[in-house]
Amino acid sequence: MAAPNVKIRADGRVDLTWGDVAVAVEGLGPQVTYVSGGTTVTWRPRRLVRDGDTMTAERGGLALVLRGEAVDDGVVLSAVVRNDGHEPVEVVSLAPLAVGPDGRTVVGPGTGSWSVYRNGFQSWSGTGSFRRGDRDREPPIEILSMTAVNAAHPAPRRRGAYRSELVTAISSGVEGPALCLGFLDETRTFGGFDITCGRSLVGACDLDGVRLEPGAGIESAPLMVAAGRDGVRLLEAWADRFGEAMGARVPQRAPAGWCSWYYYFTKVSESAVVDNLEALVQRKADVPCDYVMVDDGHQRDIGDWLDTNAKFPSGMAALAGRIRDAGFDAGIWTAPFLAGSRSRLFREHPNWFVRTDRGKPRVGIVNPAWGTPGTCYALDTTHPDALAWLESTAATLVHEWGYHVLKLDFLYAAALPGRRHDLDATRAESLRRGLEAVRRGAGDDAFLLGCGCPLGPAVGVVDAMRIGADVAPYWTNAAMRSRWGGGDRHGPATKNGVRNTLTRAFMHRRLWLNDPDCLMVRTDRTRLTEAEVRTLAGVFGITDGMLVLSDRVDTIPADRLRLLRRAHDLLGGEARVVDLFAADLPETVVANRGRDVLVAVLNLADEPRGRSLDVGRFGVPDGPVEEVLCGGSVTVAGGRVDLGELAPHDCRVLSARTAR
Repeated sequence: MAAPNVKIRADGRVDLTWGDVAVAVEGLGPQVTYVSGGTTVTWRPRRLVRDGDTMTAERGGLALVLRGEAVDDGVVLSAVVRNDGHEPVEVVSLAPLAVGPDGRTVVGPGTGSWSVYRNGFQSWSGTGSFRRGDRDREPPIEILSMTAVNAAHPAPRRRGAYRSELVTAISSGVEGPALCLGFLDETRTFGGFDITCGRSLVGACDLDGVRLEPGAGIESAPLMVAAGRDGVRLLEAWADRFGEAMGARVPQRAPAGWCSWYYYFTKVSESAVVDNLEALVQRKADVPCDYVMVDDGHQRDIGDWLDTNAKFPSGMAALAGRIRDAGFDAGIWTAPFLAGSRSRLFREHPNWFVRTDRGKPRVGIVNPAWGTPGTCYALDTTHPDALAWLESTAATLVHEWGYHVLKLDFLYAAALPGRRHDLDATRAESLRRGLEAVRRGAGDDAFLLGCGCPLGPAVGVVDAMRIGADVAPYWTNAAMRSRWGGGDRHGPATKNGVRNTLTRAFMHRRLWLNDPDCLMVRTDRTRLTEAEVRTLAGVFGITDGMLVLSDRVDTIPADRLRLLRRAHDLLGGEARVVDLFAADLPETVVANRGRDVLVAVLNLADEPRGRSLDVGRFGVPDGPVEEVLCGGSVTVAGGRVDLGELAPHDCRVLSARTAR
């Protein structure tokens, strides 16, 4: 990383240049979008007046201020909009960085070499790098897209135009110069980036129409702008800074677990959990496990979390006691910000829910797996009574029932657009308030796992975060590949889970513990090939995230138990996906663990492919080195290893004592 040269032009706009790494952002200034008199206006001043370290523009009773602070490896920008007029305005968004056609963004020799890192909005949103000719895709139907992407910012769908949430990076090729931009606070606003290659770059915070009274002002979240020769390291440096600013909770050790979902789904029962509990005790040497998770299927209705259905005759508190008596922590699943249309919660408290502009309850999801019609509404997490209910429910689950691990799912519902009890609360602020209420009730010692959650506001509240789509007992399918499913990027599929495990690996132990979703090593009730199971185990292990098994334990064959153990043996390293900017599906991961180095080499293509790699540059010495997943060894000669032909969706992991 390098420090920029900062030049303030005569028109008050700012040029940032990193001459030694061929990166520049020229002609940047602030931008605001607001509603006044029923008209939506976007104002990007042509001219600003400098006053010390601030640049200011005034128009029609509004003042727009840009501030900058130099840091070791870049600049931190923030913007303020102030209402000096006599009438209130509604602020839609506020950008500390806007570069239009009259400015310029330079990374390397030209946009033809660009690879743009696009971070998705929430856990399940497809994340990865795009080339200029690529097109960003998402499900075109709202009822599908709202469960995967930012409902307030649909993908532009034009080639060379991208929307990235919270953070982005532009790299010139795989190892060329790079520019990284990331917001450093999301307690109140969601931040995102709209990038059109060669035309514009805007980094803005969503204010969601917050009313700005005369004499009042609002400040954006701080935005870090940094450049260097390694885009992955820039993302790591941003994550370090963001995690520190947000007070990230990072447990020293990632717990291993067993989860009921991917074998039993909503048909889970008390007897199924007990059967697996007994098998976990019997196979303790083969199946590392710290907690047992009762996933979706225990509740009477979505929202009625303390009402247990008939499949659990002993009650959930008794089951938690039995899990603890067997030597494990107990875990339980809820979707705390949703309630079914027929739930007792919704019937008794209809005023606790987000409303549309027409006054109807805001639909959060329609899920037929939860019965007919499967419609669920979004809880208003700014309503004081709803917050008290969230806190009380979490307290009951943890302190009365005895579930130390809470899996909190479908959390995006608290951040859907709509009218809330607190008219001045933004969507990000609403989500944060809801999460904090759960944390207060659960207590500081409980382990909170976020899922289906917009990322930024959860940092500092959750201990772990799902960072990818649901895996599945298949690699992908026709529904996921179709345009209705988001072009094989956002929906439930093992391919999509593996992609995000790789593309968000840098967040692990900086923002939380990464949860790549469950590992399935079984041979029944699955269409995953042996190679695909090996890839799940290898990628989850080398990236050091949580390892949670979701199979029927007493039926796992011996060879798959060995693979499970090998995945656990890979944990503990600091992983870097070195080809993050090379393709939609990266295929090379390096993890350093003391003097040991691990290298994962993947073939994520749909056909067999030979893989040969220069591993000497990662510190792997010449000679025989261990191949972890299949067993045996391979030979490194002249720094290179030839792994021969790998099956589709296959993986190998090398382990060696580093030469350096």
